[in-house]
Amino acid sequence: MSIPTDDYVAFSQLSFQLEIDSLQFWLNENPSVVISHLLDRIKLGAKILGRAAGINHSIALGHIAVAVGFPNWHGLNAHLINISTSPPNTVSRESISRLSKSLVFLITTTPDTSLPEIQAQVFQEFGARLSIATGLTLEAIMDTVCAGYCGGASWSEVKSRTPLNSTDPLYEFETLDESSKSGRFIWSDACSQLIRSLDNVYQDADTPERIAEAKRWMEKTLAHQPGFLEAGLCLAQIYYDEGNLNEAYVIVKAHIKRAEYLIPKGFRGKIEWGFHSNRFYHRLLWLRMTIYHDAERMLYCLRDARKQLRLNPHDNLGVRYIYPLMLLEVGEFEKAAKASKFPKEDGYDAALIRAFGRFATGDFPGFLQNFTKALFDLPVLRLVLLDSTGTLPDGDDGFRAVIPDMETFERYTWPAYDAVPGLVEACTQFLANQSVQNAEAQLRALWMGDDVPDNRKQWYELKSKLNSTIPLLLSDQFSYPNQRA
Repeated sequence: MSIPTDDYVAFSQLSFQLEIDSLQFWLNENPSVVISHLLDRIKLGAKILGRAAGINHSIALGHIAVAVGFPNWHGLNAHLINISTSPPNTVSRESISRLSKSLVFLITTTPDTSLPEIQAQVFQEFGARLSIATGLTLEAIMDTVCAGYCGGASWSEVKSRTPLNSTDPLYEFETLDESSKSGRFIWSDACSQLIRSLDNVYQDADTPERIAEAKRWMEKTLAHQPGFLEAGLCLAQIYYDEGNLNEAYVIVKAHIKRAEYLIPKGFRGKIEWGFHSNRFYHRLLWLRMTIYHDAERMLYCLRDARKQLRLNPHDNLGVRYIYPLMLLEVGEFEKAAKASKFPKEDGYDAALIRAFGRFATGDFPGFLQNFTKALFDLPVLRLVLLDSTGTLPDGDDGFRAVIPDMETFERYTWPAYDAVPGLVEACTQFLANQSVQNAEAQLRALWMGDDVPDNRKQWYELKSKLNSTIPLLLSDQFSYPNQRA
C-alpha cells in the first residue's frame, strides 16, 4: 500500500482504516501523550529487533526509523519531540502526515480477534521495509518484530487468530450505579468482531440465496460460539420469517435464557435501549412476544410486553402501542383504556388505540374524537379498517408524511378490532358517513395541491378545525351498535 507521507488526507483515511480512534484529534489536543505512547512502541520494536538481529539498541532504533521513512533515529526522534512539545492545536498537517508509516506502531490487537486484512497488510509492508534496512529475511522480521507487536509467538500464529476460538465470555453484564437501578451488557473484543462479521453477511441479505448463506454462517458460528447471542437472535428471526415458529421459539428462548443468566440475581433495574449493547436483548424479547402472539399464548405475550416496558421505559420499539391492543384482544377493556391514555402523545397511532379503548369502555364521545384524529392523520386507515384492497381517490397513498410499520400495526390492530363488540360496526358506520368523506376530500385536495407550502399550512389549519367539528356533528346522528355482552 502506497501512502504519500505528505498527504494529510491519506493519513486520516489510513488511521481510520486501521481502527486507531481519534488519532488526529489527540495529536492536536494532547500531542505529548500520543507521542509518548508512540515512542514506547518504537522502543519495544527496537528491543525485539535487537534480540533477533544481535545488534545494540541504538542501531535497532536506526533501522526502525528508516523503515518508517526517516533517514535515521535522530531524525525520527527530533520530529517526534517537535510534535510532543508543540502547544495544543499548533501541530502542522505536514508534521502529522509524515507519521503515516509509523501508524503500524499504534495498531492494537488481541489474542481473541482476527487481524483485519488492512492491518496485516500494513504490518507486511513495514516488515518488508525493515527487512531491507536490516538485511534480515522478511520471514524473520514478521516472526519476531511484527508478531511481537501483536503479542504473538509467530506471524502464522497471529494470522490464525479468530474470535471463533475465544474461550473468554463474549458478554458480561454490569450495573451502572451502586443501587443497581440500571445495567448494560458489555461485548468482549471477540464479540464485537463477530458482530461486525454478522452485519456483513446479514444486514443486506435481501435474496433467498443471501439469506441462506447468512443462515449457514450463523449456524456454523454458533457451533463454535453457542453464546453468541446476536447470531441466535438473527437465526431465530430467519426461522420465524420462514414460518417455522417452533424452531424460532426454541432458539429465541434459549438465547434469552443465556442473556438473563448474565444478569445478577435480584436485579430489578432498567436495561435501556440507549446502550447499543442492550439492543439484542430487547429484540429477543420482542421476537418472543411476537411468537407468543402468533401462537395465541396471550398470557406470555402480555408478560413479555410488560417486561420490555419495565426494562426500557422510553420504549424505543413501541411496545406501549401494542400492549393495550393485546389487552383489548383478551377482553381486558378497562386495563386497555388505562394503558392507552398516552397523555403526552398525539399521533395517529396513539389516537386510534385510544379510540378503540374509549369505545370498549363505553366512552363514545372519546371514541369519536380520537377516531376522527387518527383517520385525518393517516387516511390509509380507511382501507385498513374496511379490509379493502382498493385505493384512495386522486392517487393519494393515504400517508401524511408518515410511513408507519404497517405490518406490525395490522398484526396487532386486527385482533383487537375484531375482539371489541360493536367496534367494527361503529368504525364502518363512521367511515360511511358523508360528512366524514367530505372532510377527507377537502383535506386530500389541500395535501395533493400544487402550492405545497401554502397548502400544508391550510391543511393543518383545516385538520385542526375538522378534528373539533366532525365529532360534534356526528355525536347527535351517530348510531352506536349494541355491544355484545
